[in-house]
Formats: sequence, structure tokens, C-alpha cells
Amino acid sequence: MGMVRLLDLQLIYGVAGAREQFEKLCLGPQTLAIVSEHYASLQMFCPDVAPNAKRLRHMDRKLDRQRRANNPTNYDERGRVKKGAKQWKVSNRQQRTQSLRREYYRRLAATRKRCHGQVAHQVLALGNQIHLEKLSYRAWQKNFGKSVGLCAPSIFVTRLSCLAESADGTIVQINTKRAKLSQTCHCGAVKLKRLSQRHHRCSCGVNAQRDLYSAFLARFVHPDSSLLDAGQAASAWPGSEPVLQAAFEQVITNQPASGRTRPSSFGVRLRQSQSGSSATGLQANAKSQDAVAMPKRRARAWKRRR
Repeated sequence: MGMVRLLDLQLIYGVAGAREQFEKLCLGPQTLAIVSEHYASLQMFCPDVAPNAKRLRHMDRKLDRQRRANNPTNYDERGRVKKGAKQWKVSNRQQRTQSLRREYYRRLAATRKRCHGQVAHQVLALGNQIHLEKLSYRAWQKNFGKSVGLCAPSIFVTRLSCLAESADGTIVQINTKRAKLSQTCHCGAVKLKRLSQRHHRCSCGVNAQRDLYSAFLARFVHPDSSLLDAGQAASAWPGSEPVLQAAFEQVITNQPASGRTRPSSFGVRLRQSQSGSSATGLQANAKSQDAVAMPKRRARAWKRRR
């Protein structure tokens, strides 16, 4: 891998190296798509950064209870913080809770920094010419705040730029309004897609995962004009189509190794069957799953009423 038509914004990298002529990376808030002439991959961005949401929620609630118990005069009768200057007392137990919380977030930050370094060095090992699509990370924070705070794509771009500069590399920014990679087909058709539409389907017969196809098209974007060379893309598509399809099938069969769940931006949903094996279904199967679960929910609600 919005409402301001961030729906179609992706972060694209292109690398020219000795092993592959060009490699393109499509980075979203949670996903990373890599496409070269003979290789394609769709994976989670920073998969090792998997916070324990239940533990964090318990620590936050415990810290709030301690803060209120130590400073009862700073809250009104409705439990809201009073206006004006106040003095806050901090007990030893509250200090220990704050220390545990800081240590937990420090470990998450260290893991995220390590993941950024691994991906950045992997990109630079393939070449030092990087094509980067110019994006508004502030808009990403407004629309995908939780994912951006977890994976920090802006920090990754900054680190990649510094490493590329130290390796005598060059970074070329691509104009998103001219490229329109997530809206364009190599046949020349341009169609706006919703964010929930994770597959590129065109009347010419092209059917591919959205992020993988955007990374494929980025291989043929001119660095100066940010325009797509549809002719080159059309001639290379017959050889790249099975590579992209194999990458998507690998995402379907492989279970995420980390504690994080597979993001919906992959365009595939896995559910566990009764026998323990994984059953695959696309996002269109969500309605059928809800229809099966609805009678169980009604039965549980009826028992609670009794």
C-alpha cells in the first residue's frame, strides 16, 4: 500500500539499480507494494509495530483514576477539569504508571525505527535513483490518524532521503495530479475510485490489486513531466500481469506473522473456519458473514432481556 480525494493518493518510490532496471514502491499508511520487472510484493508496512491495545487502554484508565484521586479539587462535580491555573499532585504509584507507559511507547518507537531502517536499506540496495510522489502528510494524519501514528510514513521518507543523500542518490518528486496512478489504466482510461475499491478493473480486461497496479504504472512515469507513458506500460503489461497476480495470491495464502491484523487496504479478508483452516474471501463476502452472525446476535440479545 481520502475525503479530499486522498482516496487515490499513494506514496510512490522508484529505484533504478544494477540488478533491476526499475523498481517502484507504493506506500500507504499501512501497506507497502513493491514492483519491478521480474518481482512484485504486497506487504504490511512496519509489521512488527503491534501495540497491545488492551494493555494501553488499561494503563490510560489507571493513570486517569490516579490523577483524579490525587487532585480531587481540580475537577468539578461533573468530573471535568476546572478552568484556570492549578497545581497537580503526583503520587509515587502514579509516577510508576507513567514510567511504565513511557517505556512501552519507547519500545514501540525503537521497533518502528528498526523497521524503517530495514526497508530503507532494502530500497537503497537496489539502486540510488528514487522517485517519490509528493503528498500531504498532514492530510494523512486527519484521515488515517491511527495508522499514521503507528507506522509514521513521514519519518520513513525523511530517513530514506537522508540515507539516499549520504549514498550519493537522487530523489525525484512526482506530481500526483499529473500522474493519477490509482485512477489511470495503461489503455488510457481514467476513472476515479473510492477508497474502499481496492482492485483496479477496467473495460479493457485489466484486473489487478490497486496498490500493486499503481506501483506497476509508476515504473513508466517520466521524472520531469510526471506523465505516464501508456505505450511502454501496455507493452510491459503481458509480462508483468502474472507477477502481480502471484504477489496477490501470496498475500491471500500467507497469514500475518505479527500481532497486527491484515489491513483492509489489501482487498482480501480471511476468516477462520471451524476445522481450523483459513478460508479466503474478498470484501464482498462481508455481507454474507453478517447475515450468518445476525441470528446469533439476536439470540444473545434475547437471553439478556430475559
